[in-house]
Amino acid sequence: MTAARSRKRVASVREYIASQPKESRASLEAVRRAILKALPNAQEGLAYQMPAYTLNGVGVLYFAGWKSHYSLYPASDALVEAFVKELAPYERSKGTLKFPLSEPVPVRLIERIAKFRARQLTTRDGATGRRKGGREGQVDRIRRLCAALPSAFEKMSHGTPCFFVEQGKGCFAMFSEHHRDDGRLSLWVPVADGLQPLMIEESPDIYFCPPYVGAGGWVGVLLDQIADDALESHLREARRIIASRRKPARKPRSL
Repeated sequence: MTAARSRKRVASVREYIASQPKESRASLEAVRRAILKALPNAQEGLAYQMPAYTLNGVGVLYFAGWKSHYSLYPASDALVEAFVKELAPYERSKGTLKFPLSEPVPVRLIERIAKFRARQLTTRDGATGRRKGGREGQVDRIRRLCAALPSAFEKMSHGTPCFFVEQGKGCFAMFSEHHRDDGRLSLWVPVADGLQPLMIEESPDIYFCPPYVGAGGWVGVLLDQIADDALESHLREARRIIASRRKPARKPRSL
């Protein structure tokens, strides 16, 4: 939960910054200006009640204020590798970069990170700006992203490709061809407790409550509306959630 969610809901990034503690507002405004300078064509808004910056409907960068630091999201492995020296002094956790409020805002670094994220999306989507569509294209896309996850295993289940924590155990993602019978392709994944309704409320054009597993906190993700980097983050987190629920085998008692 971000710092903003402990307060009343806000309607704009300016309101978000104004709702933060006085001592953090200048830093958050500096982060905002750095992102807007790097991405002058980005659309500024809110997602999950935190500042969000999108290009052509695709999320590029988000930030949030906390008690002693502010965070940038998402921090993929490729991004961290590209800025390994510059990011060495800062903490990284679950795709998040954390910057202490007690230090000056690294404005130029944030500008470069924002530009890098924009290039990532442009390069990944190809020269035409469009991803390969169709059933096979989307399934191949999911396979490629899951191939980077430890021991991920694909198996047909209930007539559709499903992805498991390991062979035959712990399904963490399900491909679906029948979103509301409109022919759109989706992926169903579990998300952290309480996050499902917020995701659907903030981005109903991307997320929905899937049948059967929706009651268990899973979300449906429309594959033609999400970039690879965001989809990779969902898959990685989904695998972590399911893996953490699996109980280790009991050790036999010693005599």
